[in-house]
Amino acid sequence: MSPLPSSASRSSGGPGTSRPAPVVPLWSAVPFVLVVVSLAALPLAIRLSPYERNLCTLAFLMVSGALAWNWMGGYLGQVSFGHAAMFGLGGFVAARLMLQATPTPAPLAWLLGGLAAGLFSLGAHPMLRLRGPYFSIATIGVGEASRLLFTYWEEFTGGASGLSLPIDIGMKARLYWWSLGLAALVVAASFLIRRSTLGLQLLAIKADVDAAADVGVNATFYQDLVMVLSGTVVGVSGGLWASFFAFIEPNDMFGFDRSIGFVLMSVIGGVGTVLGPVLGAVVFVLLRQFLLASYPQLYLGLYGLLLILIILFEPLGLSGLWLRLARSVRRRRPAAPGVVPSP
Repeated sequence: MSPLPSSASRSSGGPGTSRPAPVVPLWSAVPFVLVVVSLAALPLAIRLSPYERNLCTLAFLMVSGALAWNWMGGYLGQVSFGHAAMFGLGGFVAARLMLQATPTPAPLAWLLGGLAAGLFSLGAHPMLRLRGPYFSIATIGVGEASRLLFTYWEEFTGGASGLSLPIDIGMKARLYWWSLGLAALVVAASFLIRRSTLGLQLLAIKADVDAAADVGVNATFYQDLVMVLSGTVVGVSGGLWASFFAFIEPNDMFGFDRSIGFVLMSVIGGVGTVLGPVLGAVVFVLLRQFLLASYPQLYLGLYGLLLILIILFEPLGLSGLWLRLARSVRRRRPAAPGVVPSP
């Protein structure tokens, strides 16, 4: 009988070695890089109209915000209706930094705005003791309190008049690539988190926070960590949003419809998935443009109706619909000769 391979031979990759699978498999990394490169080259290869370029920029920004929200709502199971607070704070901090006597470079201002939003999100730490609808209701209160606070803080936000930034046509065009880069980083981070030990710990907390603590998962630390990361990314998105529109005001940046938008994008695509919020954000941006143009007084109600219908009939959103169609096609595909179909 041959001796078992030693630990040294197993680690060195000898015969019979089972190496751990890479965190990012090649079959998913290569198409992702190709898609990002193609989108980056799109304005250079095809002469996009300003409207089409702006629509793509908004879609990229919403992809980043939806995926960051999904870290909380999908991976951790804490459905937040207050992410507009981080979005608005990141936008106003970045705007104030760019309006100083010595303006801060825009990329640095966006990053600092995101960090400020991430630190601000720690104020919701006491609410992490709540679960389910109680946490969601508490985040609604935090979001509305933030909106009122920053509306009346006129020295910082300009109050109801808002803040106007210098209009830079060149910057607005370059924001296509900045927002695409941010979206690509957030997609990659979502995939890495989902396949890492951190992702398993978050899913354990989502399933049962007490049971996760019993097996050694520090639920408090990981919930704070994800909340800060999510708030930071949403804050950076808010800073890019401020530079894109060159005008922001509190009721828009901190509005409840902004928080509902982050929830709806993830729900449309599929909560807890990686590509679901990406698809949901694209659909949301297109749907929002149509509703604002056709039904400006009813679009919030239509959002709510769409949210209810998706939760009732397809809880996994577009991702669930795609899986259902794939299963249906697989069942209808004829089996090979001599192969007995599994029950």
